[in-house]
Amino acid sequence: MSRKTAPTDATPHERGRSRRLLGTLAQRTRAGSSGLVLSLMATALVSTAFGVGALGRSDDMSDGAAWLWSAVTKEAVRVNGNNAEIDLVASLPEAGEGPVEVEQNDDYLLLTDPQTGKVTSVDLNNLGFSGRLELGSGDHGVVLGRESAVVIDRAGGQIRAVNPATLQATGASLTLEGPLVGGAFDDADTLWVGAPTQGHAVGIKVSEGEAAVTQTVAVASPGSDIGVTVFDDGALAVDRGGEDVVAMREGDDPVMVTMPAPMAGSAMPARTRGEMAAVTRTKDDEIVTLMHPYGAAETTRFPVGRPGGGLAVPFSGRVYVPFEDEGVVRSYAPNGRELDTVTLPGAEGALELQVREGSLFVNSPETGVAAVVDDTGQATLVDTDEPPPGPGEIRGDTPAPDPVAPAPPNGPATEAGTGGPGEGTDGGSAGGGTGAPTPQSEGEPERSTGPPGAPTPVTAEAGDGSVELSWPEAYSPDASVESYDITWEGGQTTVEGSELHTLITGLDNGTAYRFRVKATNAHGTGPAAQSPQVTPSQEAPGSPGGVSVEVSGNETATVSWTGADNAVDYLVSAAAEGGASAPSNRTTGETSLEVTGLEPGATYTFTVTSRGEGGVTGESASSSPVTMPEIQVGTPGGVAHSVSGSTVTVTWTAADNAEGYRITPHGDGVEIGSETTVDGGATSHAFTRGDQRCFSFTVTAVGSGTTEGGSARSTPACLAPFQ
Repeated sequence: MSRKTAPTDATPHERGRSRRLLGTLAQRTRAGSSGLVLSLMATALVSTAFGVGALGRSDDMSDGAAWLWSAVTKEAVRVNGNNAEIDLVASLPEAGEGPVEVEQNDDYLLLTDPQTGKVTSVDLNNLGFSGRLELGSGDHGVVLGRESAVVIDRAGGQIRAVNPATLQATGASLTLEGPLVGGAFDDADTLWVGAPTQGHAVGIKVSEGEAAVTQTVAVASPGSDIGVTVFDDGALAVDRGGEDVVAMREGDDPVMVTMPAPMAGSAMPARTRGEMAAVTRTKDDEIVTLMHPYGAAETTRFPVGRPGGGLAVPFSGRVYVPFEDEGVVRSYAPNGRELDTVTLPGAEGALELQVREGSLFVNSPETGVAAVVDDTGQATLVDTDEPPPGPGEIRGDTPAPDPVAPAPPNGPATEAGTGGPGEGTDGGSAGGGTGAPTPQSEGEPERSTGPPGAPTPVTAEAGDGSVELSWPEAYSPDASVESYDITWEGGQTTVEGSELHTLITGLDNGTAYRFRVKATNAHGTGPAAQSPQVTPSQEAPGSPGGVSVEVSGNETATVSWTGADNAVDYLVSAAAEGGASAPSNRTTGETSLEVTGLEPGATYTFTVTSRGEGGVTGESASSSPVTMPEIQVGTPGGVAHSVSGSTVTVTWTAADNAEGYRITPHGDGVEIGSETTVDGGATSHAFTRGDQRCFSFTVTAVGSGTTEGGSARSTPACLAPFQ
């Protein structure tokens, strides 16, 4: 079978082979499956994964590549768009069974598991897992630009800039009128989101660690259903209540274009590359295109000719539409003429399309089948038949097959070319061979030989000539962690697997250090987790004061304190009583932090440590112990409001275990009264209005103390002028 995409009538053998494409890659790289496997293309030699010699080399390979997720192997693989070959692998073995969302630029890779709300950052310049963030449940997203990164709470309307390496907040939250829709950066690093309650599209820039609004464009009436896609140099907003779209970019007046079809029920990708936008009208199986919105705007409308089409993605003058039930992607000219069909043999479930670095990448994350489409429409299957080159091997060589490794006398077999426990190349980069595991006796359960994951995040507290490191236990389901290896420029040390911290002494004050921690179990050494850069110093900030804790749910609490002199940020840690698990340490530049992932009924004490320039550690202060409630407060349902004369009445259905409800007005209706709390027996509340016309209300269930449940909001609505 050629590397071009298979025809629809591919044989069962061909379909089965394609279904196993990324599965075979996982087998070949088993010894390094928890790490990044780095291979330089063409005639470049390969550096060991996470090795010192590999630092800073990812930029040399960034052009023309994109990261794709495979749920089969729980890996993100970077695919070279020029030859459809995999050159880098980042495994996330602790990921759930569902899809993982991928955000990427040339410097960082962010992997978000929607099931757990965990976000993991991979620093591609230093080749290490560098940060972790737990978003919890809800409509959240982490978005990367060229230089910036933000966390978006779409339901709450909050946008907060974060460091893409550590995922820690760099400034205060920007609060807009929620809910928000969309969210992507253009090439000028402007973040565009839609605010339907106000009928606006909003442009946001991150400057000096703070997110701030730089542009607000009215695109529809307040309360309208709008959608937003982001161009290379601006954004396009669709009013789904009519036929109009609005194109906007910095330095130009907004342009309104009337489309040739109603926009009701339409959808667009979050990001659109190139000069053509495609709007999918899913109910009518139609595509509407828009070219040159800032000049002589051209629009077309055409049916896709068959049901079952997904979200259209424009690329290089064509429109590509996935048909998930068939495992194919069809392309169309803007006039509706059907062109080529990209077939992914064996593909099942969702088909993801993204345009990046001059290619269209098509991915079936559930089955591990992918293809790359160039700007002429030529599609090529991702080639995983041959493994990435091993250390010292040149692409194009044909090394002799490695012999099957004999089983060691006291332990499980290892794959040929990967070495045994503690051997190999700095964290288990893939070997050059494709050795098979040692055959097992009939009836013997299959052995697992996975090394640990990265112990992310690593926190570093600098002192006078010293740095204290701490990290969470590495993910290691196949065997217990035997040791943690710590390296830095000029030194290394090893601690027992039961230790999760160590003090590094003998460092030079005024010199910046970065530390890398790797876990080793009986099957090998995992990838490196790296600390932020810290600088030991004799000068330390003062102590934070007044540490308090406000419980806002049975798994969430907000820790607050007063600032310390000369502190630039703070380290927040938690100690749990009675065997409960404690969340990972977090850093923040603010004087409060929301901590998620706590255990209902567990008791925690929170400690805040001030840090000065370079991460030098100051004094600490602790909270009083706080016990999380065991009862989960529910969410009010059916939130609605009605207007009768001068009275606005908000109604809802009761939430489980609620002892009260907090009602928050929005729109110009905020003038009718401030936020109000009523007792748990109430399911309605009346406000008195003046000349206000636009209303919406959020009702939040409140439990005992400061415990909160869920929130629900009434649909924004405006009265006619004469009412």
